[in-house]
Amino acid sequence: MDTGSIYGPLTQPATIHKAFHRVAQLHPQRPAARAGHRSVTYAQMAADSRRIAAQLIRRGIGPGDIVPVLSRRSVELPAVLLGILSTGAAYGMLDVRWPPRRLGRFLRRMNAPLAIADTTGAQDLLGPETPLLTVEELHATPAEPVPLVAADPWDCATVFWTSGSTGTPKAVLSPHQATTRLFTRPGFLDYGPAPVMIHAAAVAWDAFTLELWGMLLTGGTLLVHTPDVLLPADIRSCIRDHGATHLFLTPSLADVIVAGDIDCLAGLRCLMVGGDKPTPATCQKLLAAYPDMELVNGYGPVESCVFATTHPITLADAHSAQSIPAGQAVPGTGVHIVADGRVLPSGQVGEVALSGVGLALGYLDEPESTDSAFRTVAIGDQLTRVYLTGDHGHVDARGVLHFAGRRDAQIKIAGHRIEPAEIEAAALSLGAGRAVALPLPDAAGNTRLVLFTEPPAPAVNEQNLHTRLKETLPAYMVPARVHVVPEMPLLDNTKINKRALAERFGYPV
Repeated sequence: MDTGSIYGPLTQPATIHKAFHRVAQLHPQRPAARAGHRSVTYAQMAADSRRIAAQLIRRGIGPGDIVPVLSRRSVELPAVLLGILSTGAAYGMLDVRWPPRRLGRFLRRMNAPLAIADTTGAQDLLGPETPLLTVEELHATPAEPVPLVAADPWDCATVFWTSGSTGTPKAVLSPHQATTRLFTRPGFLDYGPAPVMIHAAAVAWDAFTLELWGMLLTGGTLLVHTPDVLLPADIRSCIRDHGATHLFLTPSLADVIVAGDIDCLAGLRCLMVGGDKPTPATCQKLLAAYPDMELVNGYGPVESCVFATTHPITLADAHSAQSIPAGQAVPGTGVHIVADGRVLPSGQVGEVALSGVGLALGYLDEPESTDSAFRTVAIGDQLTRVYLTGDHGHVDARGVLHFAGRRDAQIKIAGHRIEPAEIEAAALSLGAGRAVALPLPDAAGNTRLVLFTEPPAPAVNEQNLHTRLKETLPAYMVPARVHVVPEMPLLDNTKINKRALAERFGYPV
């Protein structure tokens, strides 16, 4: 019987640090990470990580702990993360660009016995009771290496942050095998010999995992881009001067680069896009300019770590009247279409549910949210744990996943999954009246976040509310505009009339 499922072959379970050390034994003198003239071999990174693990173990770090890491991308950072994993603990990356209030809240949520940062300035966020170690200190302090802790592939390795329907970010607990399923044979992609990937993703995003472990678990070289913004000139230099072969971009950034300087991509072996729907016109230009370059579309919520499905984009896809497919399941992953607790046959539209070793363990200290998002459904004659994505779609006769929209109010802006409720809750906490955040097109047709609010407190106006939101939310969640309306227009069912709000201020709808 056709269940409408897509299964990838299961990978051999492994922990991230053990998989890395196997690669380091095979390629000890190969560069593992490089930034400018600074380079670290696999042998050096392996030795550094063992010494760092020894220091952390002496300080009481071990299985079950989550160690916050507040750091920018660097050549030194991977050994620190490997050191944390080698103690049996997990790491939680935090973006130094986030507002202090947000960082402080996340640090408290992780209840860490200590934290790691690239500067001592993070101590103010932690408070005096939480010890702080710097990346430089960990690398400079001598220590005898220790054996790797016997962690299990299903133990938590990484904490990702996402938005929740209550307006409060959730901490996603991702196990080792969610990462290693992608990059140990058979992985989701044949990287080819000695790949070199540009490393430019934000540290707290799962694209950071794609770039970091995608190289270090396959014998590749991580080309660390230290500035915050990746420009076409940077890409050209990475390819020309350092032999970059692989790059990941969000579709919105790909649109900008292709429109402005498509020639900067010359020499890439593979371009991956993900985090939103690829633009067909951009894909047409890329495939016409670089017919020999792999162009891969990847789909996957952070609850299934990086990618759940991938699709090699063809000219036929780019010229089709349909949207570009999300693709087929990566190894160790199942994709199912469900409705009312049952799996639908191929061709029928329902909610996309994911299963397999890539699934998160749940949300940190949020059992109700975990139980709501992670369910058990009957697939064939087996009860299977799945994550309900909120995406709607269908599986075609070839076993390829196609989208049909979102189930809930979550939106994608520049590749970031955003819950409007978090923005609305932040506005209310700052004195705004009833608030609604909407994705709306600007004059150039680009989607932007716009916040509408009823009259705020007397001391709050549009300008200072916008300023205070910048101090509370990460940059990608700050609305481009804030509009105050006398009162929210309502529909007959008393729900807010979002179309009327947009039309009142001249936004195309």
